[in-house]
Amino acid sequence: MSIRPRQLSRMGTFYLQEAVLDILYEHYPEGYGVGAADISKRAGIYRDRGPSDIMNDAIVTGVLNSLHEEGKVERIEQEGGRGGWRLTESQYNRRRDDV
Repeated sequence: MSIRPRQLSRMGTFYLQEAVLDILYEHYPEGYGVGAADISKRAGIYRDRGPSDIMNDAIVTGVLNSLHEEGKVERIEQEGGRGGWRLTESQYNRRRDDV
């Protein structure tokens, strides 16, 4: 029995999380949240199946929920009053120190 699929899944999850965290890191100083659709577009994984399709940004939404459970991101208002996401202060400081 091969463990390769599991290893590939873990690697894929890691890279998706890092992409999302990097995008949120870039926007942290601006003080507002970034929406899942915008993150998906910036990461190049937005699925444009029409504006009413809630699955357009499903991958990033799942990643954001996972990161939220880990305490790395938080919900915050976007410019214009819509809900968005941003790094927690501790995650921002940790990533800033790594640069």
